[in-house]
Amino acid sequence: MSFANLPVLLLSFFGGALIAVPAVAEERTPAQWLDMMNRGFLEASYDGIFSYFSGDDLSTMRVVHTVTNGVQRERLVHLNGAPREIVRTGDEVECILRPGDEILALESSIPSGPFARAFSRAFEGVSDNYTLSLHGTDRVTNREAIRLAVVPRDAQRYGFRLWLDQETGLLLRSELVDMKGTKLEIFQFATLKVGGPISEQDLAPESGAGALTSHLSLEAAGPAERRKVSWHAEWVPDGFTMASWDIRRTPSSLKSVDTLMYSDGLAAFSVFIEDMPESGANALVSRSGATVAVSEVVMGGPQGAVHHLVTVVGEIPTATAQRIAQSIRYISQ
Repeated sequence: MSFANLPVLLLSFFGGALIAVPAVAEERTPAQWLDMMNRGFLEASYDGIFSYFSGDDLSTMRVVHTVTNGVQRERLVHLNGAPREIVRTGDEVECILRPGDEILALESSIPSGPFARAFSRAFEGVSDNYTLSLHGTDRVTNREAIRLAVVPRDAQRYGFRLWLDQETGLLLRSELVDMKGTKLEIFQFATLKVGGPISEQDLAPESGAGALTSHLSLEAAGPAERRKVSWHAEWVPDGFTMASWDIRRTPSSLKSVDTLMYSDGLAAFSVFIEDMPESGANALVSRSGATVAVSEVVMGGPQGAVHHLVTVVGEIPTATAQRIAQSIRYISQ
């Protein structure tokens, strides 16, 4: 990326309409606003309905979040399409799906959208990989919002346009954009209630007959846990570190899948490693909006030179995902 083009990119992020930033925004740096957004995600109680556009798909969801005795609790409900719910208590996540749901084809059932990124945020090094700048104010869901541009310093990740609640820092709207400024993903609240009591009924999932539940742990991978990881990526873009890992069973076939999750503080991707299916598999690339899924066949594993299927899923450029998938290697114990 040429830094000579940076002003043009920033201007295109917000259509050239630069509005004077009020004193309350001037008192905080862009990095402080990001930190405030993160704390809002983690600490505030809120109940809202938002739209999430990715590719050709427009989803409407409800999110309920609160903190009980220091433990985060969250419920994400899909209001259109196949019935889906994602319920979080602390570091444990349940994905509740119905048989025949197309998301099962990935055998991953991972959360999607900005709330998934909130699970693994760590902003300490964000400015090493992104340029941050404030771009005035706006109004979203009848709340005053600060506009923030997040431009990547390389071509290995996407950029963000963020609208943050001026009072709480909560994310009210976001746009994920490529290096040309093309919108790949749009998220925006339609209604939002901040503060106030959150009832147990609001947080309880509505499991229907025949529902399939997939479990995921979001516990950060410290040095001790990393020594137990059987697989790793020999190459990831600068700034990405392993946020969590787990060994899960897929809801349809109950086979074990090694799951690695990486984040640079804003962007995130997951790596799924499984035994080669009996029917075989080939390298595959699919994309919907900002989310890419890349599959590669790699050699290795506890039984020696055995073929495994590696799938990388995340909101990163296709070439980045392919290079990551091709770099996955087994760690000899």
